[in-house]
Amino acid sequence: MKYYSILALAAIGLAACTSEQATETTVQNDGFIRVPMPAAESYVDFDTLYTVEKVFVPELTEKSVLKTPNRAFWVDSTLVVFDKGNQQVLAFDSDSKFLNAIGQQGTRDSEFREVSDIAVRDGKVFIFDKTVPKMLVYGLDGQFYKSIPSKFRFHSFTKADNGYWLCACEKAANPEGYALIHANEELQDTIAGYFRQHPDFINIEHSTNFVIHTDKSYFFWPTSNEIYLLQGDSVQWYATVDFGKNTPNYAYLARLSDLRVYESYMEENKYYRFRNLHICGDFVTLVYRRYAISDVVQTNFAFYNRKSGNCVASPLKFASVNRMLQRSYNIGETDDCMILDANISHDAAAKKFVLENYGIELAENSNTVFILCRPMLK
Repeated sequence: MKYYSILALAAIGLAACTSEQATETTVQNDGFIRVPMPAAESYVDFDTLYTVEKVFVPELTEKSVLKTPNRAFWVDSTLVVFDKGNQQVLAFDSDSKFLNAIGQQGTRDSEFREVSDIAVRDGKVFIFDKTVPKMLVYGLDGQFYKSIPSKFRFHSFTKADNGYWLCACEKAANPEGYALIHANEELQDTIAGYFRQHPDFINIEHSTNFVIHTDKSYFFWPTSNEIYLLQGDSVQWYATVDFGKNTPNYAYLARLSDLRVYESYMEENKYYRFRNLHICGDFVTLVYRRYAISDVVQTNFAFYNRKSGNCVASPLKFASVNRMLQRSYNIGETDDCMILDANISHDAAAKKFVLENYGIELAENSNTVFILCRPMLK
C-alpha cells in the first residue's frame, strides 16, 4: 500500500485585509489570504457581500422538528438537512414542504444509531453511523440502497469518485496518523493518506472539514491553515490562510505528539485558527477566532474573492442592523450559493425583518430559517 503526503505550496504575494477596521483591499490574486482580527465595532454589512436568493422556513410537523441543524444541502430542488440534535436527516421541497425522513434511528441494517456526518452526491444521501460503524446509502426520497460496514471510524467525510475522503480517523485504522485518508468504496482499505500529524489536533468546533459541491470538494486542515481542492482522486492546494503575527509555527506543530503541549502553545501565544469554511466558486467565507479552551473569545469571519484578491473581515455579526443575520452561521453550500441558518423563533426583531423584507410571517414555534445567499464582492 502506497501513501502520499503533500507539501503546502509556497504563496507569492498576498491577498490582504490590512487594517484592524473592516477593510477591502485589491491585490494580485495568488490564493494567499491574510486575515486580521477586526475591531469589535467594525461590522461589515452583509448586504454588501451577498444577495439573498431564497429564504426557507421548513414546514413544522410532528416528524420535521429541527433542533440543531448541522449540515444542509440544496440539490435537485430539495433541501436536505442533518439535524444532529434530533439525530435525523430530513428532506424539504422548494416550497419548504416536508417531504420525508431519510433513514431513522434503530438497530436494523438500514438504520443508524449515531450519525457523525452526511454527504449528498449524484442524487444519493450518504450517512455515516459512527457507533457500528457503517455507511448507509439512501435516495433523496428516503429509499434505502445499501449498508457498507466500515473499518474506519471518522469525524467527517465526503464522497469521492472511487471511494471516500475521510477526516480524523481513529488510530485503530489509522496508525500513521493521517489527517486525510482516501478510502476505497468498501471502506476497508486506504488508497492514500495525506498530512501526517497527530489526529487529535484537528479540533473542529463546528460541522465538518469538507465543503461539498457537485463534482468536487474542498478540505481544510486547521493545523496548517491550508485549503485543498479534492477532485477525482487528486489533492491540489487551493489557498493558505495567514493571520500575520498571530500565525503559529506549523513546522513546530507538525513535530508535536502531546496534545496538551499543543493546546498550551496555541492558547498562551494567542494564535488564531479557522473553524468553519464555505466556498462558492471563487469566493471563500471562513469563520475564525483565537485558539482557546479556557475562556470564550470573539468569533470573526472573513470573506475573500480568490479571483480578484479582495478581502474583508468582520466580527461574526453579519450586519449590525440585521438581527436575523446576526444569528446566522454557515452550515452548507451548493455550487453557487452558501446556506445560512438562523434560529429566530423567539426573536421578535428578526421575525419583523423576515416579514418586512421577504413577506414571510413566522409562527411562534417555527423551524430554523435557512437562507440561500449568492456572493457578489468584486
